[in-house]
Amino acid sequence: MSESSWDLFATRHWEQKPGVTAAPGGQGTVDAQRAYAAMVQAARPFRAGTRFRALPDVRFLIDDGRIRAPGELLPGPHDTSPQQYAERLDKELQSPGRLLVVEQPLMLDHVLWGQVRSLVVPLWERVGYPVVPVVTELLLGERITQCRGLATQPLYSTLTWVLHGTVTATPQDSPAQAALTAEPGDVLHWPAGRPHQVRFGPRTLALRLLVPRDPRLLTAAVKDAVAKIVHEQERPGCVPYLPFPPSEAPAPPDVPELARMARLLHETTEGDRLDQALKAAWARRVSAAALEPAPDTRPSVPLKPGDRLRAASPVVRMPLDDGRTWLWAVDGHAFSVRGTLGERVLEQLHQGETPSVQQLSTLAGPGRETSVIALLEKLYTLRGVDVDRRENTV
Repeated sequence: MSESSWDLFATRHWEQKPGVTAAPGGQGTVDAQRAYAAMVQAARPFRAGTRFRALPDVRFLIDDGRIRAPGELLPGPHDTSPQQYAERLDKELQSPGRLLVVEQPLMLDHVLWGQVRSLVVPLWERVGYPVVPVVTELLLGERITQCRGLATQPLYSTLTWVLHGTVTATPQDSPAQAALTAEPGDVLHWPAGRPHQVRFGPRTLALRLLVPRDPRLLTAAVKDAVAKIVHEQERPGCVPYLPFPPSEAPAPPDVPELARMARLLHETTEGDRLDQALKAAWARRVSAAALEPAPDTRPSVPLKPGDRLRAASPVVRMPLDDGRTWLWAVDGHAFSVRGTLGERVLEQLHQGETPSVQQLSTLAGPGRETSVIALLEKLYTLRGVDVDRRENTV
């Protein structure tokens, strides 16, 4: 999708009306085989039994409903392609209609995650970055209709990239509106608050993004941030048991433990720690294009003086209140940097050349080379820089 096409989509379609348009970058921008491999990897522990509150999450649906413990019906190591997996299920499953849903699979594969991030960043640059993480799903469908319940319709707007097969969305609240069908190379957009059914054609593989819209999701995100701070500073203990009626006349409040926790919550919402936590979360979110949880970082390795570096993932930088400290975020991970040295390092990295670690370390001045090396190793771990090549120098 060209720049002008993105502008047109953001102006005429986004959050306004359902639509089908050519996918940005054309067909193949998202590696279909890589997407399927992520589904197989996510399904591996679920083949042994049901898991609860685990990410990635795996669901297997048929015409009659959901199979809670699909076991061998999930793709395994011998299902080397979506086609082979579909042919196996054609023989083993009585129900012709089926849908495999893997929620948050991108956290397993940084390359796949990066491909999807490249898809959505141009849209976020026009309409704004989501404040709450986007839910990503990979879908393998076979002649089945999925009805997204009325209770969940206001929560998310959806963007569905079709990699194979077809996806057809039919409105449930507007009989006059025709159904929309997306084919390989298309993206289907459906705004929040519009009840609809989704029909998956034969041998369909799709990527679906659920973009949060309901304010309850924002409330839950802030609540989780407050709870994390409280739990970090609260002494370990157990929920108490209290006699009732009390042996002595109770003084308000009747349950002092709850009142103490309420005061702690109030102090947390009024304090600086919550502001800093929310700023760090926002920096991580922008750097991840809201595709969270982000993949794990790379293993930490020492850089050699002759290693030549090139800029990789973009670094999101946000100033903190003290004026001397910055939040840096790369690929969904954040850390703090003091002073202006980091800015000089980034400027050098983005000049189009591949400076060596030794060259960059001189930016700090005599006696401070280790601070630059530590920063570069941190950026390498977070994939902010890549090693271009190694030279045989000390």
